[in-house]
Amino acid sequence: MKRLAPGLIALLGACQQPASDGYTFEGAEYAREQVVVRVVTHASLTDLRHAANAAGAREDGRELMAWATLSGDRTSCTIHVVDPARVYAPEWLGHELAHCLYGRWHR
Repeated sequence: MKRLAPGLIALLGACQQPASDGYTFEGAEYAREQVVVRVVTHASLTDLRHAANAAGAREDGRELMAWATLSGDRTSCTIHVVDPARVYAPEWLGHELAHCLYGRWHR
C-alpha cells in the first residue's frame, strides 16, 4: 500500500481542479508574453452585463462576471470588470487577463 501512495498522489495532482472563478485552464489557443491592456470599469454587474450585450460579447448559458475583447493582431486587449471599489473580485480580472494572454482557453 505504501508503494501505491506516491503514484496515486502524482496521478491526482495531474487532474486540474477548478480555480476560485469556477474554471480550469483547458489549453492555450495561443500564447503572448506581452500585450497592451486597457481596463474599463462598470458601476455594477448589471451595467457590465448590459455593456456586454450591447457589444455582442455575451456568452450563452454563462453568468457573465467580466469580459474581454482582443485586437485582431492580439497585441492589445480591453478587459471589462465591475469597479473594484464597489466589488473587489480579482479572480475575474485575472481570468480575463488569461484570455488576453492565452486566447479562448475554455469552451
